[in-house]
Amino acid sequence: MDATGNEPLKLPKQLLAEMITHALDKDPEECCGLLVGRGDSATRLRRIRNVHESLSNRFSMDPLDVIEAERDADGRGEEFVAIYHSHTYSQGYPSDTDVRNATENGWTDPFYVLISLVEKTRPVVRAYRISGDGEVAERFIRVLGVGGYTSGTTPPGLVE
Repeated sequence: MDATGNEPLKLPKQLLAEMITHALDKDPEECCGLLVGRGDSATRLRRIRNVHESLSNRFSMDPLDVIEAERDADGRGEEFVAIYHSHTYSQGYPSDTDVRNATENGWTDPFYVLISLVEKTRPVVRAYRISGDGEVAERFIRVLGVGGYTSGTTPPGLVE
């Protein structure tokens, strides 16, 4: 994947719903997980345990869960398409900590998907690319399936 490209994240509607459900299930704690697939198309979701000591405003993916997910993906010829997590009290934009973690850990290939739960009845989902130098660029989400849409047809990241 090209971290500087403008390609949209292709996401089946069911996976979008699963991410939102995960975020709401874990609220007020932040949830985290991985979208797995090929290229910029996600086909599966892996919930990952958040092991950070401040669960309500930070996330840290359980390393053993990530290793297991990576082995499973490799065995299927897949890769991590996106890292997702929720922001329970703030907007869906990568925080300085999110950007620092991405660049310091070398996780600049996957999309970053944030689910904002500022309005619990109207979660907002947005996707980004974070470059190696910490530049954040929003990307469209193309939702696939019946009633699918590209997030550019509504305000970016809005889930209706």
